[in-house]
Amino acid sequence: MRCDNGPELISAALGEWCEVQVIVLHWIQLGKPTQNAYVERFNGSFRRKVLNAYLFATLRQVRHLLTE
Repeated sequence: MRCDNGPELISAALGEWCEVQVIVLHWIQLGKPTQNAYVERFNGSFRRKVLNAYLFATLRQVRHLLTE
């Protein structure tokens, strides 16, 4: 799994889970988002089109919107 060094992806829990699932984490270099360009583009588009456009009260609402 390739991921950035953001705070949501540096937890010990993620590392332990990946180890149990036999998933190897590959970190992109700091300041090099082009090494993960597809995900960076998706995250930006998703943020603009969904997360910034709606106010969600529950995770269930998010899942419902995404499966429509």
